[in-house]
Amino acid sequence: PICLVSLVDIGRQWFLSNRGLGDVRETSRHVSFCAHAILSLEDVFVVPETHSDPRFKDNGLVTGPPYIRFYAGAPLISPEGLKLGTFCIIDAKPRPDGLSLGDKQNLRELAAMVMETMVTRKKEMERIRDEKTRIIACAAHDLLSPLTGVQLNLELLMTDEALNKKLDANQKDLMTTALKCSEIIERICLQAIESFRGDLVSSKRNRIGDQNSDDKELVAENGLVNIAKLVENINQVVATYPKQVPLFIEVDDNVPPEVISDDLKIFRSILNYLTNACKQTTSGTIRLRIYVRKASESATPLELEILPGALVAPKMDVLVVEVHDTGPGVELEKYPTLFTPVSDGLSSEVRHSKMSNSGLGLYSVATEISSLGGEYGVFPREDLATSSPDNDTSSEWLTENDSILTGSVFWFSVPLILPTTPTTSPGPKDEKKSEEAASLKRTHSKAIFSLPPTMRSNSEKMLAAQKEQRPCKRMSIRKSDFNAEENTDEGSECSRKVTANKILASLSSVDLKPDKSERQKRVLVVDDSLTIRKGLSRGFSRLGFEVDEAENGLQGLKKLKATTYDLVLLDFLMPVMDGIDVVRKFRAWETLNRVWFHQYIIGISAHANGKDAEVGIKAGMDRFMGKPVPLKSLKDLAECKPVSESGALLDAKHQESLSATDMADLFDEDKSSCSSSMSLSERGLRQSCLIAKDNSEPSLHSLQRLVEICGWRVVVVNNGDDALRMLKLRNFGMVLIDSALPISAVGGSAHSGCSIVARFREWEQRSRVVRQKNILLLSDTYSAKSNSLPLGCDGVVEKPPDPSKISSILENASRETFKGNRDILIR
Repeated sequence: PICLVSLVDIGRQWFLSNRGLGDVRETSRHVSFCAHAILSLEDVFVVPETHSDPRFKDNGLVTGPPYIRFYAGAPLISPEGLKLGTFCIIDAKPRPDGLSLGDKQNLRELAAMVMETMVTRKKEMERIRDEKTRIIACAAHDLLSPLTGVQLNLELLMTDEALNKKLDANQKDLMTTALKCSEIIERICLQAIESFRGDLVSSKRNRIGDQNSDDKELVAENGLVNIAKLVENINQVVATYPKQVPLFIEVDDNVPPEVISDDLKIFRSILNYLTNACKQTTSGTIRLRIYVRKASESATPLELEILPGALVAPKMDVLVVEVHDTGPGVELEKYPTLFTPVSDGLSSEVRHSKMSNSGLGLYSVATEISSLGGEYGVFPREDLATSSPDNDTSSEWLTENDSILTGSVFWFSVPLILPTTPTTSPGPKDEKKSEEAASLKRTHSKAIFSLPPTMRSNSEKMLAAQKEQRPCKRMSIRKSDFNAEENTDEGSECSRKVTANKILASLSSVDLKPDKSERQKRVLVVDDSLTIRKGLSRGFSRLGFEVDEAENGLQGLKKLKATTYDLVLLDFLMPVMDGIDVVRKFRAWETLNRVWFHQYIIGISAHANGKDAEVGIKAGMDRFMGKPVPLKSLKDLAECKPVSESGALLDAKHQESLSATDMADLFDEDKSSCSSSMSLSERGLRQSCLIAKDNSEPSLHSLQRLVEICGWRVVVVNNGDDALRMLKLRNFGMVLIDSALPISAVGGSAHSGCSIVARFREWEQRSRVVRQKNILLLSDTYSAKSNSLPLGCDGVVEKPPDPSKISSILENASRETFKGNRDILIR
């Protein structure tokens, strides 16, 4: 008797478990009994006598070994309802009566047990696979923090002019290579994290090979691969890899400058092939070739059988990469296991020596290329000599020393999809890059270049760019700049421009002295990593910024409330308070207490995904950037439009403050303009002035000092509640109240400077006999020449206040008060 657990695919059946058939592991589907069983509508398929059944009497398994005379099989039905194979019993003797009901039930239950075991094993394998993926993602996550420190410090060293003057070209190349390697490691880590989170598009494998797919969608999902840049990166990384033979690279003329694919996956696959070749090749050469193989119908069945993959015509145009080595080659029996996670074809000696990671390396190639819809494989170099003479790859890689061909050719191909969007003509800055890309092309005259070549160092280019950079200067502010854009932007940006326009318009009426000093541009970095804070601080300091640091969210929130910044970099994940909570609390506070300025905040994180970034934007962040933030991008951040607009507004506020302070200094030196007020002071008749102002308004910082110089006692409050309370307590000789006083709640309703005056006048009519005089509104919306005044106000002082006008107003009020007091004394 024979018992089998068989699975049936499109062309064969193979035995998951075998009892009674010896070493047979599979048979062709066209002689398979199980193929009939899974197509049958019966729950148990029974053949009592094969000799009398026309479907099977001439079957090779009936007329020959194992001489089947009886067959009974129950289908293996998956949880999704698919018939995958059978649990069957076979006998060399016929059973005319077939199976009893009890036997059929037993067969069905055994099939169900088999299926249950298969499902359990599948879930366990998925759990193990997910666990491995999780471990890899966690390791990648933990690597990003120290890697960020390495990158920041390398970039700081590369931009250090004093250090670069002492380094020779070779040392600069080594630093550039180290930075390039760190960037590649960073991308691999991020890809592992994104893959674990399920952010990668699962259908990419199928869509990348679809010529009808939307070009824009493919570019968005996969990106563009710049061939010249790809070769340059390979060049830099492999240059320092230990090898005993020279490496040559050729890029054929038919390779386009750019293709749509995943550059990181292609780079990793090439690198794995090359590193394995470097380990195995002790004499001869290693050659890398990149070319395009056109789709054609000219391939013969013999070519398809003998030289599969890279050396035959594919069904569609493909980009082919081949790595030729002259090592000992791969034994034929090891081919089936080469691209498995741990190659069983490797001996224990080799597995623990220089090819210890070849199994993982080749498995990585298989995984990455398969995800791109490509193919991969290996064949011996000797097959090059036996290929068709019309094949352009058959002999061009053979040299006069190749009388005995050894080694292997590892290859892979990916669908060749070209971007359909026409590229713009290169400008003067791109001519050099075009020349470098063209230099990588080689004609069919076997022109190649060796590695390491004498290439221009990227570090030299970066240093040249750094020398051309000038120190950051404060942007010049022109009123026309804001007017031209006032009606083109929306939201908070428009409001900031309008505010700046009004500030500048009021400043135009003041005769300002030349600037004594420029405002120091400021950046706030909120991150719990000391390495990142130091790296960003050094980078921004070189651009002329003063940098404040905060190591947790609570400290960052306090600094945000205390100071205005040109730019804020806010980490997502921090102790005490995370970045999302910080920006939510700050935006709520900003709406109530700093309505004149919108703080530009960029969220940064090494671990946040697209959904997290979207949450940050909704919470109040203006932009999201992944960590590490390259130092070379800091200059672009400092000069971007939102930061420039914020800086322009802060510069305007700074100039207002300087102008008011300068005028106050003049009045401090020339006290004669306040002689009348001072005489009143000497008589003990000093008047009191209530100033209710927004504490964060720079244009009003010197107002208290100016009033005190004129001989007045000053009471200062900073919110609506205190202002209303002081007005009810007593009469003041002068009241200066800011229209943009921080909003507060009185009686459950919100009010500002104008509403405070209106409420006070309403209370005054009911509760006080003597009317409060000289209530002046500090405003940038009402004009002193306006025919209508805000309800309850006696006048308006435009912001920023003109010190000479303030002095004149105080002088007139003092005289009126003194005259009134004198008349009382006389009476």
